[in-house]
Amino acid sequence: MNRSCDVLVIGGGPGGTPAAMALAQMGKSVLLVEAGSGLGGTCLFEGCIPSKIFRETAQRLRDIALADQFGIHLPHDLVQLDWHRVQARKRKILQQRSEAAARKVSQLKRLQLVFGRARLTAPQRAVIEPFEGENIEVSFKQCILATGSEPRALPVPGGDLPQVYSSDGILDIDHIPESLVVIGGGAIGIELAQIFQALGAKVTLMERGPRILGPVDEELALALEQHLISQGIRLIVNCSVRAVCEADEGLSVQYDLDEGGYDQIHATAVLSALGRQPRVQGLGLENAAVSVGDHGIVVDEALQTTTPDIYAVGDVIGQPMFAHWATAQALALARHLMGQPALFPKPEHNTATIYSSPELGMAGLTEAQAKAKGIEVGVARYDFSQDARAQITGYDSGMLKIVYNKTDHKVIGVHALVEGAADLMGEAALLVRAAVPLEVLASAIHPHPTLTESFVVAARAALAERR
Repeated sequence: MNRSCDVLVIGGGPGGTPAAMALAQMGKSVLLVEAGSGLGGTCLFEGCIPSKIFRETAQRLRDIALADQFGIHLPHDLVQLDWHRVQARKRKILQQRSEAAARKVSQLKRLQLVFGRARLTAPQRAVIEPFEGENIEVSFKQCILATGSEPRALPVPGGDLPQVYSSDGILDIDHIPESLVVIGGGAIGIELAQIFQALGAKVTLMERGPRILGPVDEELALALEQHLISQGIRLIVNCSVRAVCEADEGLSVQYDLDEGGYDQIHATAVLSALGRQPRVQGLGLENAAVSVGDHGIVVDEALQTTTPDIYAVGDVIGQPMFAHWATAQALALARHLMGQPALFPKPEHNTATIYSSPELGMAGLTEAQAKAKGIEVGVARYDFSQDARAQITGYDSGMLKIVYNKTDHKVIGVHALVEGAADLMGEAALLVRAAVPLEVLASAIHPHPTLTESFVVAARAALAERR
């Protein structure tokens, strides 16, 4: 079977689907190919959504533990976790969201969706192997590669044992492990370590570096480390895993210490959370002269690969690997392909949230990153222990840091560690993207009592110090 289109989009996640829909709405004939069971990609099926569903259950358990503070006396010994219902709820939400996306796509007459695998055979040709039906030979004018990422394997002996889970695989686990070793102190490792600790597992978190969350503001990362420890998570830093071995009733994780020597720890399960890598295998990139570098598919500032008219967005081109980042790239690329002005997203404007407990939100540059760029930096601070809203909710630990340029007082970064930080990042994104001066921020009227008041109070305090 032969078919032609203006744009072939390979990958139906938060990068590919928005690009395909936007281009179809603007008049292009688009063929969207997805290799999974539904639209949604890594974010929906292996990342953002399922892990946050688990976190919501974990947070409910944390709330129960705090109930006495609110005058609610609960028989804690009667609280039981029905993990099968948690998994069923996860599957229901994922199905609903995937089906909703498919319905939106089906309403666009110029957009065709095929479930199957696509492989480039030439710079403007590809073959699609659908899950149902015969192969399709496709000719296209332009192509967008949006195949996302996959977990990095644990590169040590025993890394492939059945009780060693990837960050994808553990989302389908049918029980809560009695004890869990999490290898990797990045965002994925932190989130899942805290989730499974709250759900009842005895958790050890191992990190090769001197602290968790290397790229994150150091002060906030170190503060979060103390939360992990206070929650009962054992933290081991400056260590390097050498092997995972089968042991009585579980596994033994053997590791080298940075200062010398070696040790081991036993657990019933191991989670490898070493981050993710671009999914490029089987795309036929060599047939179209598309280059792959150390960090993923190589693209220029307009997201074009080394081959004209073939583009790539999202995780497949490397860091930062966030669903919202892929979508922002996709929508900018769609405008660019239509010949319209397009503002491609810049890393210094990106926002992110780590759904730790408490949450950690980031927008723009950290203090260290700004100084490395030669910027004279000022930092406006706020202590959430004094915040009315935080005190009311019972989650009153944390801080806000607003990084600004001392020369013009413009905001270049916002970083917060507090339960509710995720919901502060919308305003933070605007402050950073619009480079709002502290004077303007300080004059904004925020509702009381809310966490967002912290922005104004911090800005006013910083301005007062400079008088």
